[in-house]
Amino acid sequence: MISKYLNRITMKKRISHILIIPILLLFCQASGLAQVVGQNDEPVILDRVLAVVGGHPIFQSDVESQYLQARAMGYTAQGDIKCSIFEKLLVSKLLLNQSEIDSVEVTENEVESEVKNRIQGLLAEAGGSEEMIVDYFKKSMLEIEKDMYKPIREQMLTARMEQTITADARITPSEVQKFFQGLSKEDIPLIPEMLEIKQIVIEPQISEDENQNVQKRLREFRQQILDGQSMATLAVLYSEDPGSSNNSGELGLLPRGVLVPEFAAVAYNLKQGDLSRVVKTDFGYHIMQLIERKGDMINVRHILLRPKVSQESKIATQQDLDSIATRIRANDISFDIAAQQYSADEDSRANGGLMVNEKTASSKFEPKDLEPEIMVAIKSLKVGEISEPFVAKDRTDNLVYKIISIKSKIPAHRADIDKDYQFIQEMALRQKQQEIIDEWVYDKQKTMYLKIHNDFKNCAFEYSGWIK
Repeated sequence: MISKYLNRITMKKRISHILIIPILLLFCQASGLAQVVGQNDEPVILDRVLAVVGGHPIFQSDVESQYLQARAMGYTAQGDIKCSIFEKLLVSKLLLNQSEIDSVEVTENEVESEVKNRIQGLLAEAGGSEEMIVDYFKKSMLEIEKDMYKPIREQMLTARMEQTITADARITPSEVQKFFQGLSKEDIPLIPEMLEIKQIVIEPQISEDENQNVQKRLREFRQQILDGQSMATLAVLYSEDPGSSNNSGELGLLPRGVLVPEFAAVAYNLKQGDLSRVVKTDFGYHIMQLIERKGDMINVRHILLRPKVSQESKIATQQDLDSIATRIRANDISFDIAAQQYSADEDSRANGGLMVNEKTASSKFEPKDLEPEIMVAIKSLKVGEISEPFVAKDRTDNLVYKIISIKSKIPAHRADIDKDYQFIQEMALRQKQQEIIDEWVYDKQKTMYLKIHNDFKNCAFEYSGWIK
């Protein structure tokens, strides 16, 4: 996937963040009374305005499209789902309108980067097929990106406005205690089983001959391109980046910050149409060509080749890890010291091999968040035992060998104020932030212009001040 070439911070974008917006509904102009017409079970919504918040309208298509998504995801709620969706849109427009009043901004680069991230998510859902996406939306990829820009910018503005409103929220230990004591037994959340895992990672050595052969092959590709061969064709045929090779090696417009530094340093020094020398990164060796530069964004086509690990190197690496594991089991060296001395993983090495969960920034993992190879390795492992060496992939998709040990295993349980203080603290802070937002909404309902269609005046809203 092309996302593997993005900076590690941005690589882990979750697909759940990708909103597949029904563009044809979202961008239609309000005109007349909304009706559902059509045939062959394919209704078409003729749009109308349901509400105006400040200077921002809410269309029937906004509600209907989110309602269809909610149904498709199996979402249920007490009361009328459409009323709930409508109220969330009202709050969103309040925040958007206030962001304009307070001059809260997001940059063009931030929006374009998020559009690209969501496009990459769509591609991942579609198995890398642009044709499938184009066929679904009946628009070109360029048109889809253009249509996404405004709603994504509005989503980012409302999120930033909400962060601004709650920026000063703090929670004291006494407030955490009071929050926990106020929870009923049923409201105390169930904490799933959590594991702490230590690892030692060794990278098999790649021979200098193999490195030289890969570089030589890329230099040959480079000369073929200079002689008139299509780089796009060569990328499709030979590049070992499956995401971009399906797109003729093209990465799409991206800001510098999401590219790995070695790649970006060369790419940003190219002129349009220029072909780079052979460039080494943690992913392998590349040649690249600048397609387009737009402000701080660039679009590059590249070909990636990865040096291959020999069978002899694989065997030697496994034997090295076997020896380390034997020494640890014999108490000749501790796991922590062995990790500091031998592990190639920079993130865990300094912590004695203790892995960090990127989702939570803690050392605890739910089993479902662990890589499949680790789950297999720990299946019959007890706390403190050392696994046999096994093959895995690192973050750059390169082959590595690992041994692991379970530092701790916490069974699933109801949250406890002593054992799970940080978790409960976060819950209490989120509630406090929500209370701040609630108070802000009630205040803005009194002063901001609101006009709501009669169809929604009988909704049982959470906030009572919408109807004046």
